[in-house]
Amino acid sequence: MNEFYSLAERLQKVKQFSEIPLTGVEQIVASGDIREYVKSEFIFHEGDESAGMFVLIQGQVNLSKLSPEGKEGILNTLEPVIMFNEVSALDGGPNPVSAYAHMDIRVWHVGYNQFQQLLREYPQIGISLLGVLARRNRLLLTHYGDLSFRTVQARLAKHLVSLSENGQRVIDRHENPIHTIAARIITSPEAVSRTLKVFKSAGVLRVSRTEIEILDHKHLQELAKIDF
Repeated sequence: MNEFYSLAERLQKVKQFSEIPLTGVEQIVASGDIREYVKSEFIFHEGDESAGMFVLIQGQVNLSKLSPEGKEGILNTLEPVIMFNEVSALDGGPNPVSAYAHMDIRVWHVGYNQFQQLLREYPQIGISLLGVLARRNRLLLTHYGDLSFRTVQARLAKHLVSLSENGQRVIDRHENPIHTIAARIITSPEAVSRTLKVFKSAGVLRVSRTEIEILDHKHLQELAKIDF
């Protein structure tokens, strides 16, 4: 019960629940359950019956889709505290994406029927979800723009700028292996490896088996076609 109360206090700081009294948030939390998943374990699969709505409490979650050929594309990596699978929880349709643990995670979950009841009791949750859906739509449009108008080289450069926090930190390759980077920019691991070698030869990066360090941040931004 203490864990539910602690979660209620955390959720009340999230925009979707901020206007609901703490006692109300406690009732909302009590209507669901807390689940744990280990690294790489799937929470739900794309196309399956609605898994309901989730709130990430601890760890990181990858949202992904598979191409007809089975190639994975990672749409987003979520960090606490945030809702996900809200589309399926709103319309009751199949899960639009797959979700799996990027690391060991803890989530709060509520089924579709229970979530619909919560929306009727607390309409401010549904209203605030409009902002979440708008942000997710903007993210998808950004992905579409990258895939349509940026080359693999530019997409990789942009991703490395983001991972390195604009060149301020070294990228841990254990946390960001080649296949994960490839999934994030929607290309093959072989293409990522070739492009890293090109960047290394140009003096933009220092690449070892364990890390990637940005040596020329401005050049990397130019390759990514990012204004600075």
